[in-house]
Amino acid sequence: MAIDEAARAARTERAVAAAHALAGEHGIHVEAPVVLHDLFSVVVHLAPAPVVMRIPTVLPPSRQADPARTLAERRNELAVSVALREAGFPTTGPSPLLPAVPLERDGLVMTAWEFVETVDAELDDPAGYVADLHRALRAVEVDLPFLVFWDDWEPEMLDLLVGHPELLSPDDLALARREHARIDAVFGSPERFAAAFPHAAIQPIHGDAPTHNVLTTTDGPVVTDLEHACLGPIEWDLALTGLASGYDQATVLRGGRPADRELLALCESARWLQVVCCLGLADRAPAELVDGIVPLVGTWRAQASSRSST
Repeated sequence: MAIDEAARAARTERAVAAAHALAGEHGIHVEAPVVLHDLFSVVVHLAPAPVVMRIPTVLPPSRQADPARTLAERRNELAVSVALREAGFPTTGPSPLLPAVPLERDGLVMTAWEFVETVDAELDDPAGYVADLHRALRAVEVDLPFLVFWDDWEPEMLDLLVGHPELLSPDDLALARREHARIDAVFGSPERFAAAFPHAAIQPIHGDAPTHNVLTTTDGPVVTDLEHACLGPIEWDLALTGLASGYDQATVLRGGRPADRELLALCESARWLQVVCCLGLADRAPAELVDGIVPLVGTWRAQASSRSST
């Protein structure tokens, strides 16, 4: 169960055409658009112009029907990117050739970014990099929501999985609902979080595995994909990265706090559940996404079941 390749190609072509047309309206010459990425979003370089457009295309039905939340997230992404740059932390920035606001064309929301040349290289010190990012984010003065991606998205996805045992069995679906209730008892609001973890202050965070959202350029790494930037615990950015021990040492040197292992475990449970919930998008997601997640359900099930039995 996944979007067929013809439908996917048509969707990508529509997104590229909308970005091309919008650029033309602003006097930008485009000869040969190059799709750089096409999974949850179509990311297209409007070559030869130094402009990259990001267009979300795989969205839950509620987001598809009401783009207000997507627009708000994109406004925050742009604002945080600008604020980080002003603070001296390298990040992809809005393109100066187009308005630095979310743009709409043909029913699609998109943002315009500078094109950067990348090189094939790894981060030298990923734990230190995240600690540096968190230090910079603590100074960001942008009005951000709490844990923007922990909301009604998960229950909506689980509802969409009812009747699809080939993706998630009824027993697994029930387990996922129990896991959501357990995690939501803490992450469902800032007040619940503060009651459960009174010493783990929240701050601006990247919101989506920052070490997996870094572009390495000839001038060094730049952080990107800040669309889930929000207020939350630093443990959210560390979940499933294996960086906690190195991060603890690095962040103390930078005036931050070490990761709370109990909170980190809860964040990792939430991240695992979100991976499973992505199967709810199977009818609109590309096959490689669905095929990549289905084998992970067993690992998630074993971990979640062990928690339920204790």
